[in-house]
Amino acid sequence: MRYWLGYLGTRIKCVSTVKCRFPEELSILSVDIPDSVASKDLLTDYKIRGNQVVKQTQSLPYSQLRVALVGVYRIQCGISTYAEQMFPRIAEKVSECKIFSEHANAPEEPNVIRCWTRGEPLTELVAKIREFNPDIVYVEHEFGIFPDARHWLAFVSQMQDFRLIVKQHSIFSHRDKTICEAVVPEIIAHSEAGRRVLLEKGYSGKAYVIYHGCTPCTDRERLWNLYQSQHTLVQFGFGFQYKGWENVLGAVAILKEKYPDVFYTGLFSESKFSLTFHANYHQQLTALIKELGIEENVALIRGYQGELTLDSYLRTNKVAIFPYVHNGVHTVYGATGAARVAMTAAIPTIVSDVPQFDDLEGVCPRPSNEQEIAQEVERFFDSKEAIAQQLARQEKFLSEHSWDNVVHRHLEIFSSSI
Repeated sequence: MRYWLGYLGTRIKCVSTVKCRFPEELSILSVDIPDSVASKDLLTDYKIRGNQVVKQTQSLPYSQLRVALVGVYRIQCGISTYAEQMFPRIAEKVSECKIFSEHANAPEEPNVIRCWTRGEPLTELVAKIREFNPDIVYVEHEFGIFPDARHWLAFVSQMQDFRLIVKQHSIFSHRDKTICEAVVPEIIAHSEAGRRVLLEKGYSGKAYVIYHGCTPCTDRERLWNLYQSQHTLVQFGFGFQYKGWENVLGAVAILKEKYPDVFYTGLFSESKFSLTFHANYHQQLTALIKELGIEENVALIRGYQGELTLDSYLRTNKVAIFPYVHNGVHTVYGATGAARVAMTAAIPTIVSDVPQFDDLEGVCPRPSNEQEIAQEVERFFDSKEAIAQQLARQEKFLSEHSWDNVVHRHLEIFSSSI
């Protein structure tokens, strides 16, 4: 019998043919190493999976994999909402799974280990992953969640003993982001455009494309119309300029000429990491509302709204809108979950022509300015047939890109050889 020796939770450090006295931090794993495998190759080409010695590139069915899932979880954040759909579904399909999440004021849950804080060293995260010793480390990445390149690069460096796969929720053409991307061996993008940007910047690892998941529409029930108007529209999201809040206000001013009772509800979420910016921007939008003379046609509501409240707004309004604007060199190549949430509530959904909505081409209208927005909204205000056709397109898209389908695609990548 040869013995596989190493620091707890790490890959091979040395191989011995006898039992000896070792420092306390070393562990001895009594694993049957085939005679055909040379000791020199064990150091570079093999790893322990369960109680077996397997090649680093050897694939296994996903039902036999141990997977570490890293990301924010159960907090007020779109990436967290995404993870809350993904992680439990992955856990149901693999052999063993643990979630390694950011510290947060959230209830304790089985297999959820809170062990890191954004902007700070990821030392505890590394230690907890090593202790778990997974086959795959999968990270839901956003630059705002992992903002310090020092800590990110140190983490990736210390994950070299594991198969690391990173979902890049936001991809930019910025060269500065390259230093955080180039070191990752496998990246999943949300769109073909995002993958293309990675490759154009010189990324040489494995780059995959998996669309954002969706919850199928199963309920078309509408709520009582407390607005007492048939001409209502709603937008929700964080209060940042790239969300295009000004464009909707301009469209409301146009629509008011034909529909004096038009009403726009803007659910203006605020991140605790950008409170000063949100406050200043809200003041600018309030001044614009007054300048356009639409004070009685707009409610710009600050603060986070829970899922039930948000769904209530969607099931009361007539149209949902996400008028994101082009942001120059800061254009995001990704996908937006908010539009999918709106479609799930069976409400006609208007997006924009920015790359974040490329996957919705042919599904949702994609106007580029306030005049075009007003025209699309007017079409849904005036035509039940237009609404029915729009809802049919949306429901087909939601079904084709269900969370179960998206998770299956991830599992196919997990079980593939690299």
